[in-house]
Amino acid sequence: MNSITRIPHRIDRDELFERMHISKDRPNYQKFKNNYQKLFESLPELLNIQATHALKANDEEKKIHKGLCEVSHIVYCLVTLGPKISEQSTAYFAEKDFLNGLMIDAMADILLFNASNDYYDTVKRDVYEEQGYALTLRYSPDDNIIPIQVQKKILEYVKGEALLSVGISTGFMYNPVKTLGYVYGADKNIVLAEKDHDCLMCSNLTCEYRSID
Repeated sequence: MNSITRIPHRIDRDELFERMHISKDRPNYQKFKNNYQKLFESLPELLNIQATHALKANDEEKKIHKGLCEVSHIVYCLVTLGPKISEQSTAYFAEKDFLNGLMIDAMADILLFNASNDYYDTVKRDVYEEQGYALTLRYSPDDNIIPIQVQKKILEYVKGEALLSVGISTGFMYNPVKTLGYVYGADKNIVLAEKDHDCLMCSNLTCEYRSID
């Protein structure tokens, strides 16, 4: 059975403030800083960051992406923050504490993205260094090329419900919502991709983390 990896949380306040358009020249900047610090200190109680992956033969007739047609295997990955951080965000909104609700939700998005980046070393060590399968770039389900229905396939292949307590809705959205599923191609006859993912190759043009230099 595939194993569970626990991932430490990692977040940068400046990145968060930039995404929330919080600049130092705002009159209530100190309040934003104070709110952030309190939320940051609460993270150990709100987070249970876990990840798992599975290497499967790429033998299905319908391939999930044009870039994954020729590889012999697919690596299915799932990373989750657990339910508590989203529950806390919902609670803040219910109390009409919109600042903390918005801020902790934005923090959760960054934490999830960072956790998936940090998990790459584990995937590479297992699949490439120990088993000899070089990895392609990362591919994620979206509304353009990879059908969102692939999220269910990822969940099933990694046994995410049993291992990470992650479920999925009829609309193929994960529960807890701060959960990310994605795939890599893997093959012993290709060269290891130089990096985990490349925004230039991603079809999710509305992704808030999209960076084209």
